[in-house]
Amino acid sequence: MDLLLNFGFAWISVILTIILSIIYILRKMLIKSKYENKVLASINKSLRKYHKEFGIALVITGFIHGYFSSDEILSFNLGTVAWVVSILLGLNWMARKVLSKYRGWIYYHRGLTVIFILTILLHVVQVGGIQVHKILLESGVASNQKVTANNINKTLSGATFKDGIYTGEADGFRPGLKVSVEIKDNKITSIEILEHNEVNSRYYQKAFDNIPQAILNSQSIEVDATSGATFTSIGIMNAVNNALSQALVSGTLPDTKALPQNRGHGKGDRERKFDFESRQ
Repeated sequence: MDLLLNFGFAWISVILTIILSIIYILRKMLIKSKYENKVLASINKSLRKYHKEFGIALVITGFIHGYFSSDEILSFNLGTVAWVVSILLGLNWMARKVLSKYRGWIYYHRGLTVIFILTILLHVVQVGGIQVHKILLESGVASNQKVTANNINKTLSGATFKDGIYTGEADGFRPGLKVSVEIKDNKITSIEILEHNEVNSRYYQKAFDNIPQAILNSQSIEVDATSGATFTSIGIMNAVNNALSQALVSGTLPDTKALPQNRGHGKGDRERKFDFESRQ
């Protein structure tokens, strides 16, 4: 539900931004045409009736989106910057009589509008904008079930590894998820995330925190994928497997797990073991 509210209000905010941008662009076009285009003038007049309401709605929806997003509302990020600028736009309008004594409130209003539009565009690109449908599916919202990673075909019983630190890479939600794995006395002693291109820290960070620690604690990969971050969870497991392949002296490794085609299903499935303890 949090994810739906997050992205739902995010896109309501984007739609409101588009409408307000159209009002701004039409205004500029009318000024250039010296208000001779009656069609544009009519459209502009109709939209401007609700300019204030659109602006207030934008501040509200932006706040709700920020509340349910991965970052704190008052943290420094592009989403928060855009929200603050939207508030400044409202304050600028409210103080228009005072500002008119200087360069005129509309001068500041237009400048803030340009900053706001640019910030929103950068923010949408930053969070993976058009891939929102993939993120929603990744979260398992469609089924509202706990998703577990499954179908690694073989255990590591009997395998022997060289001591050392090894780097592995695999695809998570996006390609390029790299980990370092340290092995000592045939046991995994540490796992670190080196690089990644995952989207939305509200979800992938859970997998980053949970999956490596679960592997270390159990000395196996019989761990549930983190709900809401299935692809990232599987990516970490596969990257660890890739690192182990470089340390393998004898025995066999599990097959690399394929990323699921049907996201948000598979309740109750579990990974088979990477049973390091059985080899001690």
